[in-house]
Amino acid sequence: DTMLAPFFWAIGGESKLNCSLVRNEDLNSQWGYALECEVMEIAELRQSEAKDRRALENALKPIIAAPPEYLSINRKGLHPYQALNRVFVVAFSNERAAISIPSDDRRWFCVWSDAGRLPEPDALALWQWYQTGGGFAAVADYLAKLNVSAFNPAATPPMTEAKAIMIDQGRSMAESYLIDLISNRLGEFASGVIASPFFPLCDRLAGGAPSGVKIPPAALLHALREAGWTDCGRIHSREFATKKQIYAAPELAGKPMPELRRLVEEIPAAKLVSVK
Repeated sequence: DTMLAPFFWAIGGESKLNCSLVRNEDLNSQWGYALECEVMEIAELRQSEAKDRRALENALKPIIAAPPEYLSINRKGLHPYQALNRVFVVAFSNERAAISIPSDDRRWFCVWSDAGRLPEPDALALWQWYQTGGGFAAVADYLAKLNVSAFNPAATPPMTEAKAIMIDQGRSMAESYLIDLISNRLGEFASGVIASPFFPLCDRLAGGAPSGVKIPPAALLHALREAGWTDCGRIHSREFATKKQIYAAPELAGKPMPELRRLVEEIPAAKLVSVK
């Protein structure tokens, strides 16, 4: 908070007039007043332990990046209106897994500091410089003159160590279990291809999962994407007339469709593998 205070001052002045502070629990509020500002600050970002672990990520997606070009603003007692999507989101958290994001995320730039709490004398001196020594104006002037002409706002944010940890720790137990099986080509994934129907496959996978871990199809599909497997679509051939949706490992995804379809039919019954 202290490090970014001059940035908020540069945007909104002493009163942060053009900045909004949103509590984590208010992110799903029906009112959109926070979206009328240029900068939205989220204090203590932390996803809930709800069944849908990605509900918070999905709720923030349209706000963090455009499109959509416009956001709907709801106001009490007034008709909603469409505001230009110009919100820059800054989120703070003390949690390593503050939010669940996929490995191919293109919205979040994540940094983490292991620095301890700023000693009180140093904090007082820094804030005194900010408020009475021209610190706010000095930092704002530096930011205004900084050459950012080479910055590409449409580029994917760099993959940092903090983001890699957040991706890994933000997965459910089922997803982590499945990604381990897929990456190591164990059990059902040994051949490099799997096919629908996925419900019986999930039942078989659940038999070797850690105690209490359920394997819903959504977790399976997410794990396949995280492991880099390709959705080859619903495939049939002259040899096999029925269509089956097939996922293939990266090295097999380029094979002819009939060959993939035949490979699925030739997969022997897999043995359950327990990963601990």
